Amino acid sequence: MDELTVAEAAEERFAWIDELEEDYILPTVALVAGVGRDEVIRRLHGDPEAGRLLTARQAADETVRADRDEDLVGVGTVGDLVFVLEASGYTTAIPRVLRDLSRGGRCFSVQIDINGGDSVHYAVDGELVVFEDHWGQVNPLRAGDPRWDAEWCRGLIDVDDETEIWGVKIFALMERVMGTTVHPSWFTEPLDTFAIPPASSYADTPAWEMP
Repeated sequence: MDELTVAEAAEERFAWIDELEEDYILPTVALVAGVGRDEVIRRLHGDPEAGRLLTARQAADETVRADRDEDLVGVGTVGDLVFVLEASGYTTAIPRVLRDLSRGGRCFSVQIDINGGDSVHYAVDGELVVFEDHWGQVNPLRAGDPRWDAEWCRGLIDVDDETEIWGVKIFALMERVMGTTVHPSWFTEPLDTFAIPPASSYADTPAWEMP
């Protein structure tokens, strides 16, 4: 496959992400390596014994209720990795949360924003490596950081065009970095779902401090 074909194939394979947005599901998705499922839930300040089976649609509908003081995350496993799905939230896009989830391993997350301000984030063993809007070449926060391989982007985007939008191809990048497959079923089938503190509770706190 040439580079254009790789990019087009990724766009076609993840076209269903755009359909989620049409249904007002604007997910933040994280993949965590090196940390067990229950520990991931605890690091999100949830109770691993208090899960409920909910679809992303059900979780989103519950989360938008004005009287709620918590967010909901669906959690599952894919191979040796744990995935965390927020149908309407952005907790795993908060710097301190990313660092916490990556302690002893790695965490990659993608946030889809209703206004187009999508972003991509990557942390390794408690340190933030990438945190930026996803257009153009994805670069580490520290130039030359060996924990980020620029080749992960190649073929999915024109690395010389700083204005090219990633769109749904960012999920193909997630797969490359974490070595797994993102499944549409995560967004349609019931997941073990847990209450965690709302993302808004981290506003104006050191949790948003960057390296």
